[in-house]
Formats: sequence, structure tokens, C-alpha cells
Amino acid sequence: MNKHVVVLGGGIGGLATAYHLRKLSRNLKITLISDRPYFGFTPAYPHLAMGWRRFENITVPLTSLLPRFGIEFLNEAAESIDPDRNRVRTANGTEVEYDYLVVATGPKLVFDVEGQEEHSASICTAEHALETQRKLEELYREPGPVVVGAIPGVSCFGPAYEFVFMLCHELVKRGIRHKVPVTFVTSEPYVGHLGLGGVGPSKRMMEDLFAEKDIRFITNAKVKSIGKDRVVYEDSEGREQEIPAKFTMFMPRFEGPQVVASGGDKLANPKNRMLVVNRCFQNPAYGNIYGVGVVTAIPPVEPTPVPTGTPKTGQMIEGMAAAVALNIVNDMSNSPDRYAPTLAAVCIADMGREAAFFAANPVIPPRAWVKTKKGVWVHYLKTAFEKYFLWKIRSGNINPWFEEKALELLLHMKSVELCRECEGPPGSRC
Repeated sequence: MNKHVVVLGGGIGGLATAYHLRKLSRNLKITLISDRPYFGFTPAYPHLAMGWRRFENITVPLTSLLPRFGIEFLNEAAESIDPDRNRVRTANGTEVEYDYLVVATGPKLVFDVEGQEEHSASICTAEHALETQRKLEELYREPGPVVVGAIPGVSCFGPAYEFVFMLCHELVKRGIRHKVPVTFVTSEPYVGHLGLGGVGPSKRMMEDLFAEKDIRFITNAKVKSIGKDRVVYEDSEGREQEIPAKFTMFMPRFEGPQVVASGGDKLANPKNRMLVVNRCFQNPAYGNIYGVGVVTAIPPVEPTPVPTGTPKTGQMIEGMAAAVALNIVNDMSNSPDRYAPTLAAVCIADMGREAAFFAANPVIPPRAWVKTKKGVWVHYLKTAFEKYFLWKIRSGNINPWFEEKALELLLHMKSVELCRECEGPPGSRC
């Protein structure tokens, strides 16, 4: 009887894992469960919010796509996991039995600052981005102060930087930049920290960019409340401060979703409910459960005065997906080899006409190397990659040979490596 792999989540991590599994084995039964009927290219959501992309251009319907590659699609929200009985239950009451489970749901967005969900815009989902686009139109009609940033506990800082730079570019184009004071408020100890402890000269680069674009920045800030016309925060001295704001966009904190927490403390990290995994992204308690993407628990790169998390970039997530698919197939074929993803961060922050490029290998210092670049060519590189990645999703060609080689030539980086810490019989773990 063919083994059944169930993948929870239809984002970058879920689709990459399902496609890798299909590429490695034609005999597997693969079921992908997602509450959204489409794949959305998350890095383009800031562009959607700015009105620079259309929803249909950065999304792909899954109902007609996945069956073409022999992948069953269940458009329902996964509600609970019973790891002892190897079952997933959906909000519709459907029970799906699995031999292997891959959790790639993405995070739960936590809007726990007073007034954040009511008054602050967001770019974390396509729906949020479309609502932000509407709010921006109001700002363009009646210009006023803007505050953008990240609350304590945020791990994904790149989109906040990207959004504030793109918004400034749009305001200049519309001839109203001089009417809009812009402030960046972040929990990072310095601008350019990015949750990574900095990437080479990223601090100097960001400070220069903020100065060039006349953006005031405030670091080590604990945002206390977000109102209709102001943001209240606690500064590094513990004093409460206030900034006027007509429009705000703050990145929310991430937690593990309820479906992970439903599996108990052996699955969910008690602190943030993220999925507990080892370096091969296998759950230590249940060897047939793996995690891919933002839903996995990775410790912070370093302690900071105000809590910050470690980002999981698209390159990291694709590496996780490749490693997990290899490990599942090897486990089924009784191979002792286990693979771990190379956790190197690659981030491109668009700024309208130009963009900034950051790469750190590995994510956790000490690092073998870092790269930071800025220029018009980086902007076009991001645009080209967006079109290329959407082609990959539509064609099912998630990791073609030439992409591997291009990545190695550009960054001297591979997606996965053989894990030397795993030993023993198949099914053993780090």
C-alpha cells in the first residue's frame, strides 16, 4: 500500500514540499490541506498594498493546479492534529489519516498591542494588503503623518523596511512627500538589525537610506498602543512617548497556529506554540511529523533589549522543504541518510526604483560570509524572481537544475546538506 503524506499549508513551504515529494517519488499519495483556495506570492504583498500588483497576477488557484501533478487538494482549514492516531481533523469535520505529516501552515498573526488590529494596516496576507491599499488612498487624498514599524517579538522585519521605502517612493511620485512626515518605530536595537544581529554593514546602509529619504527612526521601542491619530511607545529609558499618526502599518508578532497547539506540548513550543523540530526539521517526539517554514521554532540569533525573533526567508523555507522531502523518502526506503537545510538568509527589500539585497550564511553567527548590495539592478532582480517563482508554481518545477547552479554561483550556497548528527536506524533523529 502506498504511503500517504499530508501537507498542511498552501504557501511557499507547503507547495515546495509537495512538489519535491512528487519529484522524488511517483508512488506516494500526497494530500495538501489549506484554508485558502490559492497560492499567494507573499513577497509581493507589499506591492499589492501599494497598488503596484493585481491580486490575480501574484496568486495561483490550487483547485485546478495540484491535481495536474497527482496531488490531492482539500480546501478546508486544518483544526487539530492527533499525533498518536496519525490523524488530522479539519474545521468541516473531515478526518484525514497520514503516514507522514508536514506542517507548513505559516504562523498565527498576533495583534496584541492595544488598537493594533483596529487601527494599524497590515501586509501579511493578500486580504490585509488589499485593505491597506484602500487606507493608502485615503492618505493620498488627505496627507498626514505616517508611522511604520514592528512591535516587540516581531521576527519578520524586511517587509516593514520595504513598505516604508516603497511608500516614500509613491509619495514622491504623487508630489505629496513634503506633506507626510514619516517615522519608523522598531523593536530592533538598531536599524538594519533585521532580527539577524545585522548583516555586514546593514546598520550603516539603513541609517544612510533613512537620512537620504528623510525618515525619522526610533529603535529599542516597545509599542504600547496604536490609536486613530497617534502611536504610544516606551523608549529605551522606559519613558512613555507619543507620535502623531494619520496612517500606521506595524508588523504583528507571530505564534504557532491552534492546529499545532492541539497536538500537545510535544509538538508545540510552550512559549510561542511554534512546532518543535530538530535541525533536520523533524519533531523529536513524533518522527513522522515534520515542519517547514515560519511555523517552526528557531531560537533568536541573539538576545536584544526588546524581544526580537529570527526571520525565515523564502530561500530558507525552500531549503527546509527540500530537506524534509528527502528525509521522508529516505525514511520510507530505509535509508539512514538524513538531510538538514542550510539556514542562510536571503532578503531583497524593494524601494520602488532601487532595492537592497542582504544575504547571511549561516543565519546564526559566526558566519562564513555576508553580502549587502543596493541598486536599480536589485529592483529588477526581485521583479524577475517574482515572475520566475510564479512560473515554478504553475509548472510544478519547484527546484530546477539551473536554479541550484545559479544560487551556487551567486552565493556559494546549497539548499541542503547531509546531517552528520543523525545516526542509528531509519527513523532516528538528531
